[in-house]
Amino acid sequence: MRSLAVILTSIILGFLTLATYVVEYLGNDAYTEEVSSSFLQYASILTPLIEKDLQDQPDATQAVLSRWTAIIGEETTIQMIDKPQNANKNSYVNTVEITELADVVSIISPLTHPKWQDKALQYEFDDSYSDQYTEFYYTATFAIYLFMAMVITFVAWVIYRYMNKISRVTESVASGKFDLQMPSSRLPALNKLADDINTMASTIEEKTADNLILTGAIHHELRIPITRIRLALDMAVHGNTDEMTAELLTGMDDDLEELSSLMEELLTISRLRLKGVELAKEPLVIQDLIEKVTKDINSPLVTISNSSDFTLQANHTLMERALYNIISNAVKYADNAVVISSCIEANQYVLTVGDDGMGIPEDERDLILKPFYRTDKSRNRNTGGFGLGLAIADMVIKDTHGVIEIGDSELGGAQVSLRWPPKKLSIIKP
Repeated sequence: MRSLAVILTSIILGFLTLATYVVEYLGNDAYTEEVSSSFLQYASILTPLIEKDLQDQPDATQAVLSRWTAIIGEETTIQMIDKPQNANKNSYVNTVEITELADVVSIISPLTHPKWQDKALQYEFDDSYSDQYTEFYYTATFAIYLFMAMVITFVAWVIYRYMNKISRVTESVASGKFDLQMPSSRLPALNKLADDINTMASTIEEKTADNLILTGAIHHELRIPITRIRLALDMAVHGNTDEMTAELLTGMDDDLEELSSLMEELLTISRLRLKGVELAKEPLVIQDLIEKVTKDINSPLVTISNSSDFTLQANHTLMERALYNIISNAVKYADNAVVISSCIEANQYVLTVGDDGMGIPEDERDLILKPFYRTDKSRNRNTGGFGLGLAIADMVIKDTHGVIEIGDSELGGAQVSLRWPPKKLSIIKP
């Protein structure tokens, strides 16, 4: 992890150095152009004034030039030279030399008076920096680079510390410990990463717990019918009457049927839990599925009260089975009525199945969606099943990007609500 921080810092400093070089290279051209333009404009102003003094004192050329040199500054020299052959009437830059210690610019400015029409003034502007200024420049440059290095180092340290936290959390999750969480961050990107990691850890913890429950429950559920079969077989072998043997064999057949049903349920659970298994999906009209399921259940307690319908992309067999499990579960525990209704609520499509039975305790509403979980005696094995119906339904609905919620029905019993976001379905107006 430290090597990653060092590499990151080196890459940033490398790009920073390259960017500084490019900016300085391009900046030199602009600076040279600006300096040349400034001194050229300055020379264009000086030349008419100097030429006027030369006209007034034609025999004191050197004295006039020396006086103007003193006026302008000691670092500037003015000479009268022969006009270059390629020179025109306007002043122009002859040479430019830009160094870290001085800017030296040579300007040729032709004279216009007939007496000096073959002459020109040559200005040598030497804009040197003082030792104090040079020292300040290098000190300031070093301070800027030092500050930038400190900022980059701090950023690299923050990233290193955060990645180190990620490493500790992932190692903890890999070892089966899920109590360590990523802290939130003020940076939106890092905060989003922390939320994703925490969500991943919570999901793995939930699935791990489900697997432990499922493994223990499978052992328990398989042991009971196998024990009954062994007992019945032993009694049949040592039985005295044909009537008793026939009764025991019938019981064994029922136990084998129960085992077959359990294995089918477990196979369905496995298919839904394996993300690599691709389930064939097609557009389904949920109203048609509900009518088919209620027809198969054939219970006088069921009433359908749909206000709207929709199509959903799902596996036909599994979706039908999920609805069958939910509706048959409601019929099983209802006293007198089961009502199926649908509506659009809070920008979501909601399908509800409510009954007037005993209801489900609030602290068990999330648990009944787990495999093999059963509530109190009003909803135990005496009513049949293995506790897998709602677990299968929950997995099927999640596969269609929906959710299942357990609540209280207006009829006084339990209510199962299926919710889908509108992006995952098509609303069909009645």
